[in-house]
Amino acid sequence: MANKYFRDHLVPTAATETDLYTVPDANTSILRSLRVTNGNASSSDITVSQYDSGGTEVYLLKEYPVLPDGTIDVFNGVPCVLEAGDKITVESSQSTVHFYLSYLETDRT
Repeated sequence: MANKYFRDHLVPTAATETDLYTVPDANTSILRSLRVTNGNASSSDITVSQYDSGGTEVYLLKEYPVLPDGTIDVFNGVPCVLEAGDKITVESSQSTVHFYLSYLETDRT
């Protein structure tokens, strides 16, 4: 069982739900931080969802306002554990919102 630390980042198109991360087969992931920064002069509403491997959606944040030039951490210090096939999607009302994910993958083989 190998542990690997990773990071992903994304600036999605406005008002489009976009996959940020999907847990690979035979892995478990611990999402440590999801920082969201609004690089716009206007407030932006963000939605962060977790889908299990069967496609069931759970909202982590829904239409949450991020102030102009503001930054939040979605997990606020509480890790999020995902299993193989689970995924995280993000959506923002502005096209200048940056998402930065830090996580640990554990290979279960």
